[in-house]
Amino acid sequence: MTHQLGPVVHAFFAHHLVSVKGLRPGSIRSYRDAMRLFLLFVASDKKSKVSRLTLDDLSFERVLAFLDHLESSRGNRPQTRNQRLAALRVFFDYVAVQPPDLLGVCQRVAAIPSKRARPGDVS
Repeated sequence: MTHQLGPVVHAFFAHHLVSVKGLRPGSIRSYRDAMRLFLLFVASDKKSKVSRLTLDDLSFERVLAFLDHLESSRGNRPQTRNQRLAALRVFFDYVAVQPPDLLGVCQRVAAIPSKRARPGDVS
């Protein structure tokens, strides 16, 4: 079964992050940036347009490939990778209560460990 992505992403940003999580606008922008990068990566990987993606395209393997892409191709540090992963975990937690057949993927994403990062320099 194909699950539409657009309505789920819209509800996640318009309702869940604002009303349920109570996030501030700056945090929501950070989630937006992470989701944008992830969706662009998935569309590129699938050789498709973002507007044609479905929830089924957001696989565990694509999340892992995206995290690797952040460090290897974009040059992001582990801290940035971990921030993007945190945003994706919240999204996949939200998706887990949507169509129940995606629960397995959501649980696998939730189990991805953060990378250890060196502490930043203190001035």
